[in-house]
Amino acid sequence: AMGRTSFFQKDPPPGDWQHLFNKARQQSLVGVLNEAAHRVPESQVPGEELLKEWDERTAKIGRIYNVHEQHVAELEALLGRLGLHGCILKGTGLAHLYPHPERRMCGDIDLWVAGNRDAIIKTFEDAGVPIYDIIYQECKAGIFLDTEVEIHFHPSKMYNPFSNARLQRFFERNTPIRNDVTITFPDAKFNAVFCMAHMFRHYLEGGIGMRQMMDYYYVLRSLDPADRKPVMKTLKRLGMGRFTASVMTCVQYNFGLEDEYLLCPPDKKHGARLTNDAFNMGNFGVMDKRNYSHEGETSWAKFRRKNHRVFSNLRYYPREVIWSPFARVSQFVWRKLKGYL
Repeated sequence: AMGRTSFFQKDPPPGDWQHLFNKARQQSLVGVLNEAAHRVPESQVPGEELLKEWDERTAKIGRIYNVHEQHVAELEALLGRLGLHGCILKGTGLAHLYPHPERRMCGDIDLWVAGNRDAIIKTFEDAGVPIYDIIYQECKAGIFLDTEVEIHFHPSKMYNPFSNARLQRFFERNTPIRNDVTITFPDAKFNAVFCMAHMFRHYLEGGIGMRQMMDYYYVLRSLDPADRKPVMKTLKRLGMGRFTASVMTCVQYNFGLEDEYLLCPPDKKHGARLTNDAFNMGNFGVMDKRNYSHEGETSWAKFRRKNHRVFSNLRYYPREVIWSPFARVSQFVWRKLKGYL
């Protein structure tokens, strides 16, 4: 699918193609992997029925991508009317790094807006935009009927308060938001730190899949060589050195990333664990049963379940994991005091 070869060494039986298609759905990579189904020789092409369904789903992904592109233009116009400035984070921006952006499956639109949290919320609400699910770093905004929009006050966060303070300083010093442009997109240096922090948090909380790894593959290939050492230094200061080395193993093993693009030497032991987790958990942990709530689950039971999930990584990332319960409690208290619950 990524163009490194144009055939399989052995002709895959129909059952293997169906298995691959199912995995692609679990990993939100249906559109990207569709490229392979059309690149292989005729003798290795999937069955007609499966290929038809695959093409239809890929076309639908392309239509959703076009809708998102239109929504970004509409968001730019909205921010212009409200006198706000921001940048597009994650999916919609990262898709532009792909050879075929329209094949990358879109989720919601993440918009980082500059300014004070309360002032931003008030500005949107005064404009008639419903704001809900407000937490420390983001809230949801009812702007479009067919696409969820998350307004970010901070691009991401960490449990460890000292690491989080360093992360927020990095965002402030390297912000892509400009006063002379309504909406921008982050550069590769910003994404190299932001996407790693985003993956790290989601890996601890609920899981990540191969789509996030593929995103980071393209971020690394677009990163200026002069920025690799400063980025790695920042990631180490944030306590993500081991996780970064594991990600290097994952992107090199699965996507064939050349050594010249790596941020650090791969950690094969922990990288193998991360790769297995990414395959088994699916996109954002959709297949991880530890993330499933049950009917009638109390707030206390949910708190325990989520902390148990995070603490399964205590031996690997103690500097971050140990702060998880304190971060959750402080978040709950803050939301209660602010009237967001």
